[in-house]
Amino acid sequence: MRIRTMGYGGQFAGRRHVARAIVYVIVLSVFLVTGNGLSPASAQDSAMPSFSTDRPGIGDSAYIVPPGYLQFESGVTLQHDRTHVPDQRVTTVFAPNMVIRIGLLKALELRFLGGDFVYEKTHSGNRDDHVYDVSAPTIATKLQLTQEDRFTPQTAFFMNATLPFGSKEQRPDDVTPSFKVAANYAFSEFVSWEANLGVGWENGVQDVTGAYTTALGLSLSENLSTFAEVFGNLNGPATHGFDAGLTYLLSPTLQFDVSGGPALTSAAPDWFIAAGISFRLPRLW
Repeated sequence: MRIRTMGYGGQFAGRRHVARAIVYVIVLSVFLVTGNGLSPASAQDSAMPSFSTDRPGIGDSAYIVPPGYLQFESGVTLQHDRTHVPDQRVTTVFAPNMVIRIGLLKALELRFLGGDFVYEKTHSGNRDDHVYDVSAPTIATKLQLTQEDRFTPQTAFFMNATLPFGSKEQRPDDVTPSFKVAANYAFSEFVSWEANLGVGWENGVQDVTGAYTTALGLSLSENLSTFAEVFGNLNGPATHGFDAGLTYLLSPTLQFDVSGGPALTSAAPDWFIAAGISFRLPRLW
């Protein structure tokens, strides 16, 4: 689901330079990979790599799509909120929650997300207002920092640049940066932990916003897993929530998921539910 994605607007000049620098780094990474080429797959590389997704839930995993692979993750999210205005309810639908992940190097993937269709229905008294928008797209990279070891979690660094496209109400005024660190650790074959810590800008440097997620996962069988997660912000209005869900691996590279949960604070949306599908194409190069 894509309510995990921070939308950051504003007109702070220094922030623009940082955001454009992120875009340049991402483009340069792609250029270097394309220019230098990727080494041919060895016998070990040709084995089917494990399949890991960033959905469901709010947080993203620290695992990288293997080089040469293209992975799609998408779904639909329904969110409901009773606002502080008396007798007003807001229902929002986000789709297709698409994340396109491209494995460039063993420790680097390129990501495209956003550009979602957003439908919002506001019920107030006897009146219903309907709004149709398109969210701003984001180009990003995920860089592996450490590999999971006996005492070390798998960690990755996300560098995101949200672009000023889409509906006026959904897009930032300029290219807008955000950063995040993700960590994953398997306590055993059946129990795992995941956490995210992120920061971004909104309305200039004075409105730096932070966000966190932390989740526990449980493998119920070879194909079925479940998780529970707490997420929220680190400053500003207290928008904390809880969600849980299931994933089912239909094949080695095809997964279905369902998730949802309530708010933990009054400032957060009351509840949401989501369902999605993730799949990876055969190796392309």
